[in-house]
This record gives sequence, structure tokens and C-alpha cells, in this order.
Amino acid sequence: MTVSEFIRPAAPAVRATGLHWRSLLCWGVLSAAGLLLLVNALGLGLDLRLWWLVISGQADSGTMFLVRDLRGPRALAAIVVGVGFGISGAVTQAVLRNVLASPDIIGVTSGASLGAVASIVGSNAVPAILLLGPWRLPLSATLGALLAGAVVLAVSYRGGISSFRLVLVGLGVNAGLGAGVSWLLLRAELPDLNSAMVWLTGSLSLATWGLLSPVALVVLVAGAALIGLCARWLDVLALGDDVAAALGLPVRAASLLMLALSVLLAGATVSVAGPVGFIAFVAPQLAQRMFGTTHPTPGRAALTGVVLMLLADLIGQNLFPVLLPVGLVTSIAGAPFLVWILLVLSRKGAR
Repeated sequence: MTVSEFIRPAAPAVRATGLHWRSLLCWGVLSAAGLLLLVNALGLGLDLRLWWLVISGQADSGTMFLVRDLRGPRALAAIVVGVGFGISGAVTQAVLRNVLASPDIIGVTSGASLGAVASIVGSNAVPAILLLGPWRLPLSATLGALLAGAVVLAVSYRGGISSFRLVLVGLGVNAGLGAGVSWLLLRAELPDLNSAMVWLTGSLSLATWGLLSPVALVVLVAGAALIGLCARWLDVLALGDDVAAALGLPVRAASLLMLALSVLLAGATVSVAGPVGFIAFVAPQLAQRMFGTTHPTPGRAALTGVVLMLLADLIGQNLFPVLLPVGLVTSIAGAPFLVWILLVLSRKGAR
């Protein structure tokens, strides 16, 4: 037996060890970056005594007002949006095996936007909406996302889920829902119009504890359910539908369940800060390339989404002469990333 025959069987183990250390390094770097960005977002610095005073409620009134009323909701909103969009984007891209199949591209985010804008500008026409209180915006956005997702799936479903057909249908639904939002804005009164326009840019400034409480609960429950399901199913689905079915996985039922939870998660997330662009698209792809996984994974995408949201908020507040909403920052950074992904895919297809 030659030396090469002794060495060759060890190669997979060496590669697995390398991926393990790479994964640990990425988890550590992203966690440290997220923690530092959160510290900066809250404005407390690294003074552990001050942190304890704030957590125990013993800090002075100025510091408590800064954290509890100004910076706290904004920082938590960035975390909720990053987790929600990261998980939702990773699941849709992995289930449909298409990098373009993110909620903001296939019409889900536009459906949530239509529902949310209708609740903002329609309170004068339908006063009963106001009775829902802090649940008004989350419920409207979530319902809009679920309806849009159902329409896209129903129109594109032909004996199975085709990612190419779903993306095309989603783009058409996206355009139609965008027209619906424009129509609502044209009919809105000035105060409601201003609120809707600020929300549509993707801003964290409107986040309140009353809004964040129900949405954070939905994101926590739906996100945890998706992470638990996907940990068992996505690796099997990545092998192909035929192999997954042979291994005993109900492919259609599993795919529809994960997509439904993903749409629910995206709809609830949109209600926090509006349709923040490209986080659901960029976070899973960036995480996949950093961690070296074969497909987008929700847990890694969630952490990456949190870091991206906190970083975008930091840039929007400090890098430009005027304050920029976080949605504008993510759109500016996400558009070139989308072009780069399309170029990479076209080169792979040409080979």
C-alpha cells in the first residue's frame, strides 16, 4: 500500500475539522461584533457597573430615559428585524434552492407593506381598526404577508413548487402590491401620509415597547420553530426531492410548512421597521459564504442579520451629514451585492 493510499482516507476528516474551526471562528467574530454594536447602540459603553445599575433600575433618570425610552426600543427593533428577516430569508432560499427567493423579492414583504399602510391610512375610514391598539400594525402586516404568500404559492404551484416559476410570479405580485401601496398613499390625508412614508423607508425610529412586545413574541416562537424544523429537514432537502422522499421526509408538506412559517415571520418582522430592503436576501447568502455551508441556515443567518442591522443603523446615524433611515442604508449596500450574486450565478451557468 502506497503512502498516498494512507493519506487519502484522512482528507474528509481534515476538511471537516477545518470547517468546524471556521464555523467556531465565524460564530465568535459575529457574536463579538454584535455585542459591541449593541453596546454602542445603547450608549452605555463598557462600564459594567453602569450596565448593572440600568438593568436593576437604579440608574439616574437621565440614563434610564436614554435606555428605556430612546435607545432601548431602537436597539431591540434592530435585533428583532435582523433575526426575523435572517431566518425568513434563509428558509425560503434553502427550501426553494434559489438565492433570489427571499421575502422582499417574491412579494411577501410588499404584501406586509400593503397591509401595514392600509392600517396606518385607513384608521379614519374604518375607526374600528383603532380598537386593536398596539396589535393593529403587526396584525395588518402579518395578514398582508400571508395573503401575498398564499397568492404566490397558489399561482405558481403546478404539481410541485418550482423556484423559477415562484420567483417570476412573485415579481409580478410584488409589482401589483406596490401599485396598491401607491394608491393608498394618494388617497391618504397628510398626517397619515407622513407616517406611512417614514415607515415605508424602513426606519427604526418608530419602534415602541408596545409594538415590539407582540412582534418579538411572534418572531421568537416562529423563529425557534423554524430553526428546530430546519435543523432536521434542510440537510435532507438539499439532497433533492427524490432522495428526501426516499429517506422518509414528506417533501411537499415539509416545504409548505416551512414556507408558511417563513411568511408569517416576515410579515411580523415588517411591522417593526417597515420593509427594510435586502436583509432577508443578503444575510443568508453572506452567512453561507462565511461559514462555508452548502445551503443557507437560519441560525447563522439570524446572527448575521442582527449584525447587519446594527451596523446599518450605526452608519445611518453617524456616517452622513443627515440621519438616514436604516432601510435606505441597507438598500444602498444591498443593491451591489445583488448584482454581484447575479454575476456569480451567470458565470457558474456559463461553465
